[in-house]
Amino acid sequence: MRYKQIKWLILTIPTVVVGVWEYVRHEFLLPYISMDAGNILTPVIVFLVTITLLLHLFLVYEKMQEDLKKERAEKAVLQERERIARELHDGIAQTLFLCSVQLDRLKLKYNDGELNQVHKHLRLIHDDVRQSIYNLKHSSSEASHVWHERLVHWLDQYQLDTGLRLEAHIDLKEEQLTPREKVELFHCIQEALTNVRKHAEAEHVSLRLESRPSGWALTVVDDGKGFTDDPFQHHDRFGLKIMQERAHNMKADFSITREHGKTKLQIISAGGDLSG
Repeated sequence: MRYKQIKWLILTIPTVVVGVWEYVRHEFLLPYISMDAGNILTPVIVFLVTITLLLHLFLVYEKMQEDLKKERAEKAVLQERERIARELHDGIAQTLFLCSVQLDRLKLKYNDGELNQVHKHLRLIHDDVRQSIYNLKHSSSEASHVWHERLVHWLDQYQLDTGLRLEAHIDLKEEQLTPREKVELFHCIQEALTNVRKHAEAEHVSLRLESRPSGWALTVVDDGKGFTDDPFQHHDRFGLKIMQERAHNMKADFSITREHGKTKLQIISAGGDLSG
């Protein structure tokens, strides 16, 4: 039912009901119902129609108003995200690319290890900006049926950008995830693999996202250099703290361990089997 139709129905139904009632009363019921009784019944009938039919129409109308307001707000957010993404691409991303080209020329002229280190950091910044642009262009509030497609596309792009061997195994039905879990989990996967690229110096990384009894589990394992102490004691480890907070928002358990020369990160939803 359309917006304008509901408005016209709300305006015309009481009038039509009163008109029909008055016609029936005068043509057929006048010998049986007195004028005073009929005058009392008229507002009663209008009231009954109002609380049955019109009340439902009012609820539908209010819901359509709320949906319209929400749609306008989401459209405004998407437009702002597109604007920021465009500014990042046209400004920072292009500037970083030009700096990278200039550094490549300097490396050909000067064999300096510090230039290589600067180039490495510049490349990481450039990748971060590209990821931010991607995240801005692909809204987290997209329809749920494209969530898996977005994830696979991002993983493929990650392999192309980093050159890392990524083994991904996804065996999880989207129906098991709430809209909030889809947003938080997607960002956790991005953060975990970005940390591997930035800090681990790994050659191979595996990702498993699978169903568990009464829940799900995410496991990311890499063969990088790992850590020798508690990673949460470092004040610059913002990525781990953000993932831990996102896991808390999903009411999930977060852990990161070092086993057999590999780093293992796990996020397991409440009710999931902690073994494995």
